[in-house]
Amino acid sequence: MDKKTILFLLNKETAYLPPFLSMLDGLSADYSLKIISRESESDMARLSDLYSDKDVSFLTHALSNNKRTTLSRIRNAAKRILGLPTKWHLDALQLIETTPHDLLWIIHEETAFEFRKILAGKKYIVSLYELNDHRRDFLDQLRPVLANAKEVLVPEYNRACILRVWLGLDKTPTVIPNKPLAHPRNKNIPNAFQEQLKGKKIILYQGYIQRTRNINTICEAVKEMPDYCVVLMGKGDNAYISELKENYPQIIHIEFIAPPEHLYVTSWAHIAIVKYDFVYLNAIYCAPNKTWEYTGFGIPVLCHNIPGLEYTIGAYNAGVCTDLDNMQSVKEAIEKIDSNYAYYSRNALTFFDSCNIDSELHTVAQRNLNER
Repeated sequence: MDKKTILFLLNKETAYLPPFLSMLDGLSADYSLKIISRESESDMARLSDLYSDKDVSFLTHALSNNKRTTLSRIRNAAKRILGLPTKWHLDALQLIETTPHDLLWIIHEETAFEFRKILAGKKYIVSLYELNDHRRDFLDQLRPVLANAKEVLVPEYNRACILRVWLGLDKTPTVIPNKPLAHPRNKNIPNAFQEQLKGKKIILYQGYIQRTRNINTICEAVKEMPDYCVVLMGKGDNAYISELKENYPQIIHIEFIAPPEHLYVTSWAHIAIVKYDFVYLNAIYCAPNKTWEYTGFGIPVLCHNIPGLEYTIGAYNAGVCTDLDNMQSVKEAIEKIDSNYAYYSRNALTFFDSCNIDSELHTVAQRNLNER
């Protein structure tokens, strides 16, 4: 029996969206997967190698790759704002029309937004990754796309309920957490940075590094705890990163590493940090894939005390939720985790094993493929 084909549309680079990689990992055994996305040549080579033994095809090579001048960027930006298709969008649309498929799956709200005027009349489902509550005009324009979708998926329950109310959807979006399916689970995986990491009690911050995240308090606390060092892994504000390194000599900075290879560094962490602040609903009802990446190794998580972390990591006692803007609270939380490390590590593993997104992804695919 021939496998059914799912065609994914993503107006971004796949490497920057680990939950989408999990989707490909989960569905590739039972379906033929074809992806229209915007990949660089180096990313294409890496992705082709990553999925060389699976029924996964990237169609990026079939899209136009015109040189991007300043004028073309301005023109394309204006077209996106107005909802007018650029040449890339038209090429992608032609691929959708000419590529045989049984299900069209729109990945990311930005993709749905940019294709909102050329999805009319098509059958599709949509995966959203952010709530975008600070962009209500954006959501208003996205409303028809989501209302006409066969199914809408989001990574967090509160976001699902909020979007149903805000957009007047007929039913609550389906929740599939941002959990990685391809996870090595083993600690201290060899990598290019292992000599820097050996023998240290690493407190890991993984993600975009910027001043608004206020990592200073954590660094200040660890500065007074000589048994520990802070590893910052990711891109960010270079001036802020330089400032942190100058003020806190115990910091090790490692640039962005494309998933899933970044997990090799993650595996060396003793404690991991997740920090989101009270700025938007999207932040306090966060859905970070990093909580799953950490707990898959049994790494306890040091979290800011916001709802999205209190009822996940906090509820499972997979770490400690506290005020990460208070230096004394940070020090006490680190000491609490360390003095009960086996307990928190065991609970972290329990949290990771509490969710089976492979089964949930297949249920979504089957439901929409079988629907007439």
